[in-house]
Amino acid sequence: MVGRRLAVEAPHRLAWLEETPPSPGPGQALLKPLAVGLCGSDLHVYEGLHPFVSYPVYPGHEVAARVLEVGPETNPAWVGARVTLEPSLTCGRCPQCQSGRYNICQALRVMGFQAPGGMAEAFLAPVDRLHRLPEGLTDEQGALVEPLAVAVHAVGLSRVEGRRVAVLGAGTIGLLVAQVARAYGAASVVVVDPLEARRRLAEGLGLPAQPPGQERYEVVFECVGSEKALEAAIQGCEKGAEVVVAGVFSQPTRISAALIQDWELSLRGSLMYTARDYPEALRLLAQGQVRVEPLITHRFPLREAPAAFATALRREQAVKVMLLG
Repeated sequence: MVGRRLAVEAPHRLAWLEETPPSPGPGQALLKPLAVGLCGSDLHVYEGLHPFVSYPVYPGHEVAARVLEVGPETNPAWVGARVTLEPSLTCGRCPQCQSGRYNICQALRVMGFQAPGGMAEAFLAPVDRLHRLPEGLTDEQGALVEPLAVAVHAVGLSRVEGRRVAVLGAGTIGLLVAQVARAYGAASVVVVDPLEARRRLAEGLGLPAQPPGQERYEVVFECVGSEKALEAAIQGCEKGAEVVVAGVFSQPTRISAALIQDWELSLRGSLMYTARDYPEALRLLAQGQVRVEPLITHRFPLREAPAAFATALRREQAVKVMLLG
């Protein structure tokens, strides 16, 4: 039996590779992808702008899948389960892992970037990186647990309850961060984006949206990953405010350090998720406190992944492009 796996062989070069589906070892599962989301980091890899990968890259980290087989010494009850993938692979030994902050493991690898991901007819993953999907959630919702966990982690790093919050960027992460902040009791949440279509999408989720302006906030989430947006986040702060950087940057940036010092701003980064964030993302989805389906603007069969990448690159029209297995 021969299967296929998508590879980004080099910037701007995709290829389907034939491979024999691997057999799972102890603690591993063989999975069939059901739904795989394309995100901005996948596009950075394709464009040659991701700072932390080496080619070839085998993408696919926003994944819902079905367990086909498990390896020796692994609980057979996993077979047949629908799961969502937590793609971080960690050492478990470094000080960060030992403290529970395995998202910044010193040897961190992420499936879909530094390790093979789920854009394949079948793929391997450690069983301890799988989370069962509740019956009420669809495959597409399951694939979007990963970016929702990113949002849960980012909001959890700040104090939003009772405070005025701005989210810069109405892409997938920004719209999820805004919904989580609302669910966590922010006094108000405003989504800021220059594109009218993106603002309409936010408003369809019940989130006030506006173009960039002069207002100031107590908490600002930067969800774009650009120098201009980061500067706008700093400039949009009240004194003593917090800025959480959730956007992924492909270039070095300059910032107004004088304002950070003079206004006593808190500036911190947010990377991925830790053990509490996936169960919390599943809870928010199951209880209907966060909606992910309206973010999906395009769907393709997995075999049409190159066309899906081309569509996702049209960033003004595409928000979340979904591949269906």
